[in-house]
Amino acid sequence: MKTKSEITAADRRDRSIMLRLYQDRGPQTEKTLLAAGISLDSQARNAPWVAEQVKLAEAA
Repeated sequence: MKTKSEITAADRRDRSIMLRLYQDRGPQTEKTLLAAGISLDSQARNAPWVAEQVKLAEAA
């Protein structure tokens, strides 16, 4: 049994896009992320990571 899930290349790409969109434009809606090519499944998987990165950046 794996204790740590692997991050796929697609998830890395989506995280990067989501974080860049946030930095450029602020919070994004489900629709704007879909328009950027990020599926709902990917949004659900990667939003917590993006939120943590934003939180860390704002605390710095």
